[in-house]
Amino acid sequence: MGLHLHIDPFSGIAGDMFLGALVDLGADPGAVTAAFKPLDVAGTFSLSIDRVQRFGIGAVNLHVVETGHHHKHDHSHGHKHDHTHDHDHGLHPHEHSRHDHGHSHTHHHPPQPKPHHHHTTARDILKMIEQLDTAPRARHRARAIVQKLADAEGRVHNTVPDEVHFHEVGALDSIVDMLGAAVAMELLDIESVSCGLLPLSRGWVKCAHGLMPVPAPATAYLLEGLATQGVDREGELVTPTGAAIVAALATAHGPPPAMTMVGVGYGAGDKQFPEYPNLLRLMLGRRLTPGDLGPVIPHTPAPVAGDTAP
Repeated sequence: MGLHLHIDPFSGIAGDMFLGALVDLGADPGAVTAAFKPLDVAGTFSLSIDRVQRFGIGAVNLHVVETGHHHKHDHSHGHKHDHTHDHDHGLHPHEHSRHDHGHSHTHHHPPQPKPHHHHTTARDILKMIEQLDTAPRARHRARAIVQKLADAEGRVHNTVPDEVHFHEVGALDSIVDMLGAAVAMELLDIESVSCGLLPLSRGWVKCAHGLMPVPAPATAYLLEGLATQGVDREGELVTPTGAAIVAALATAHGPPPAMTMVGVGYGAGDKQFPEYPNLLRLMLGRRLTPGDLGPVIPHTPAPVAGDTAP
């Protein structure tokens, strides 16, 4: 029997934080990258894995790095400075680039061929998933994540979901976050997923169309049917890709189920705050059945001095 994964989004969730936490749990980043070998994007990216500390807690800070050049996208979103997480509004029916990742180091690689298309639609990404070198369950999960995000973006922009465009520059990191998360879950033999309450913060997110309220429009659609709670915090805590992962994969919401814990992993966001650690926590365990818990022994309160029997 596979393992159960409980998502503890005490500081929100983003796609790169989720994949980073899975790596912290033990998923091999090399095996994640290898699953992309049959795809056209093979060889065009690497995974940057930094071991960091947030409030003394060790975590993985993961980035998808496009090889062949050290890229720095100046982007109207400005997420690196304005928001809690690196924002991943990857799917749009219009062209735009993505934020600067802010790596603390540079990767040097020979130039690699880029995908021949200028735009990648959600339909194109779904075709990529069929080529992933992974188990059918992982491909099913990857399809579910991408479809959830495409459906939400289609509603926002009044566009057919499969025709929502994914811009080549900066699109690769979001694709790898989504597909890589499904692959990493398979490497850990995760069978089921639950999620704690997702925090709804306040403020604004700067997008190509101007300022949008937090949660961002696509995120708000993805949160339909999920368990949330309002928090008095400024900035974006739940990104569209993070919300899509929860919406597609979690079948239960609230506290974690009865399980024997076998691992805890942390994924870190780039931005640091003085008040709280910007981390996503994942708890991995084996589900317990009523038989595992043993017989339930009724509790009889001890008598209190002065009490009289009825």
